[in-house]
Amino acid sequence: MDRIPRIVGWLALGLLLGAGLGLVIGWVVWPLEYVEADPTILEDSYFDDYVVMIASAYSLEEDLSLARERLNGMGSGNVDSWYLQFTVDQILAGADETNLFFLVKLASDLGLYSPVMEPYLAAEPANKNG
Repeated sequence: MDRIPRIVGWLALGLLLGAGLGLVIGWVVWPLEYVEADPTILEDSYFDDYVVMIASAYSLEEDLSLARERLNGMGSGNVDSWYLQFTVDQILAGADETNLFFLVKLASDLGLYSPVMEPYLAAEPANKNG
């Protein structure tokens, strides 16, 4: 009878040590690192945020070819029509106004236009770095 608690104790200790060692190896020694991850696998809300980040980065960098390259990596066939539709959808959904200025600025510089973009073309955002 004295052996059962000892066996259970050793098993519990082994499980704890194994789990701890597994966590140390997985999180510290060889953690998983995503490199060059494809943005097309993002969930819809994160995908939308990523597109807004591209437009925000463009407002700071003003590198149109880099912005177009980033948009091309989003996996849509016709980037111009897709981006214009995305921008119009964001305007109609009442997205954050500062983000809308960034989206419209990039769309305009890409040569894209929709009448719904007009209010954002005429003015500057209140906080450009926001």
